[in-house]
Parts: sequence; C-alpha cells; structure tokens
Amino acid sequence: MRILPENLAEINIRIVKREVWFWIGLGLFLYGIGSLMDFAAFPFIQEHLRTVELDQFSIFLTEQLIWAILLAFAVVTGYRAWTNPDHHTKLVPALFAVLSTGILAFTFKSLFDVDRPFVYMDILPLVDAPSTSFPSAHTAIAFALLIPFFRISKVIGSLWLLFALLIGFARVYQNVHFPSDIAGGVFLGGLIGSFFSNPEVKKVLVTYWQELEFRRQTFHFLAGFLCVFAHWAGFFRLRVIAFFLITGLIISFISQHKKENLISRILSIFDRPRDQNFPGRGAFYFLLGVFLVFLFFREENIRVAYASIMILSVGDSLNHLFDKRASSKVRLPWNKRKNFPGLIIGILSGTFAAQFFVPIIPAFLASSLAIVGETIPLKFGKHYIDDNIFVPLVAANVLWVFT
Repeated sequence: MRILPENLAEINIRIVKREVWFWIGLGLFLYGIGSLMDFAAFPFIQEHLRTVELDQFSIFLTEQLIWAILLAFAVVTGYRAWTNPDHHTKLVPALFAVLSTGILAFTFKSLFDVDRPFVYMDILPLVDAPSTSFPSAHTAIAFALLIPFFRISKVIGSLWLLFALLIGFARVYQNVHFPSDIAGGVFLGGLIGSFFSNPEVKKVLVTYWQELEFRRQTFHFLAGFLCVFAHWAGFFRLRVIAFFLITGLIISFISQHKKENLISRILSIFDRPRDQNFPGRGAFYFLLGVFLVFLFFREENIRVAYASIMILSVGDSLNHLFDKRASSKVRLPWNKRKNFPGLIIGILSGTFAAQFFVPIIPAFLASSLAIVGETIPLKFGKHYIDDNIFVPLVAANVLWVFT
C-alpha cells in the first residue's frame, strides 16, 4: 500500500484552505446571530407561526423524509460504486461526508453536553430528543450534502439548500434545538461536505479508494459507529442483529456457489482473495462480535459494550491500515505483518473512541490489551480466532473489571 498518492505533489492545498476559512467565517457569523436569537425564537414561533399543519409537516420532514432520502442516496451510491469498473463515483465523497458528519455531530454532542431548549424553557418538544443539543445533527447531515450536490449539479444543489434550511428551521420549530445549534450544524456539515468534495481532496480519496484494504477498513471504521448509534436509537437490538447474521450466512452461501450474481460482485468490492470460500467473511464476523458484546453486556453495562465496539471499529481499523505502511525495522518481533507505529496508533485511537463511554484509564487498558492481543496469532484447533470477535470481547471484559 502506498503511503501517499503519486499525484500528491499536484494537490493545491491553498484551494482547500480557502474553503475551510470560508466555512469557519460563515460558522462564526451564523453562531453569533443564532446566539442572539436563542431564547427569542421560541415565543415568536409560538405566537406567529404555530399551526397543526406545520407541526405535522415538520415532524414528517425530520422524522421520515430526510431518512428516506438518505437511505435512497446510500443505495444509489452503492449501486454506482458497484457498477463502475474502479468502484468509484462522484457520490462516494458525499457519502464519506454524511457518515463523517454524523459521527462527529454525536461526538461533539457528548463533548459540549448542552441541554435541549425545553429543559430551560416552559415548552414541549414535538418529537423525542433524548440526546444533547449542540450541534444539530439533522442540520449537519443535511448540509454535509450541500456542496457535494452543488459540485455535481447547480440545480440539485439549490434545491437541496432549500431542503437543508427547512430541516434546520424544523428543528427549532419543534422546540428541540436553539438557533445556535442550527448554526453549529451548518458549519460542521458544510465544512466536512466541502472538504470531502473538494477536487484537490478527491485526488487523494480516489487514489486510496482503489486499494482493497482502505475500502475494507473504511467500512470497518464506519460500521462500528453505525452499530452503536443504531442500538442507542433503539432499532438494532439482538433479534435484528441475529436476523442479519442468518441472512448474511444465506447470502454468503449463495454467493459462494454463484460467483457471477449481483451479491457476489458487491461483496467482491470488500472481500480479500482468501474470502472466496466465505464471501462477506469480514462483515459477518464483525457483526457476530457486535452481537456477542451486546448479548453479554446489556442494560447497566451497555456503555462497556459501546466502548468495546469503538475499540474494534476505530483502534483495530487504524492498526490494520498501518500494517504495510512502515519499514521492516519497526515490525513486531512476534508478528512480522504488524508494526509498532500501527500498534501505537491503534491503541491511542481506540482509547480516544472508547473514552466517550467509559473513563480514560480503563479505556486505555482495554484498548491496549485488545489491540496487542490482536497482533498475536491465536488458534483454536486448526482455526485462527478472528480479531472481530477477539478484540471486542477482550476489551469488554477488561472494561467490565475496571469500571
């Protein structure tokens, strides 16, 4: 694997910096205006704008329509990536932007820990809003697609701008976000969407995307966040995961015996050559590891489960990405396929991801033991223990002992 794309010297960093500074300036301007309106907006809405019809429309907009559109967007992106010979499409940077924005939005919510408006004021929310307020994740995700869509089509971008603004307004209208939260969402989503869709950044993404391991670890990295979020939101429980596991085995069996079907070709985008006898092997074992952690660590230990999945998703992914990126001089003596920089990066990144759910010292211990243990080839009979099962279970047990 290359450390950097061959055309890196051709990348114009100034273009990227210019867009970053634009969004920083716009974000500060909008946040200033939003802060002035934070407590004045709700009485104005209640007195001049509130209607039953608008209530229903706002709920439909944020609870159903936006998710339906995002699902359709993900399906179209996946189809376009599958049908293109190089497995790339203009929509891939936009998908990166949406997923990264969602992850960062909920990370920042945990960091800032700002209560919702209805906690401060005598108002009732129109929708359930269990998490904290700043920034608005709905708004951030909507604006993450704005610049990518503008770069694809000015018409689509203009229509999406209107939709994104409606999403931001709807969240204030529903009494679940301050205007300053919306400003934070505009800044976060706009910045990330602009960054990933920037032509200069795309040169790097396009180059890396051709590499199988980068595609695999990107999926691995994002899947953990999606599993934790989906479980927290209440629609990724054990029976649902079990259904996906059984379905995955059936799909794998069909793909193994019918090499040229649609599913086989999709799985080939992420499967290693050794997975020909078990198509989708990595995804199956990843989901099995998640299932086991949720099975053994529930209710009062759910944060242990979340933290261990983060160590698997973030720490193990980055550790693998650095397997072939260092010279032989820094290889681990007990596993020549691994290296010390990758090991250290895996431990530290796993610790950082886990500490949002558990104290940092137990997070560091769990990440260290799990990532170091993953570098030691372990066999059960004739079969190696898959790291997607080993890492989360080891991490969860360490956290259970020390928290």
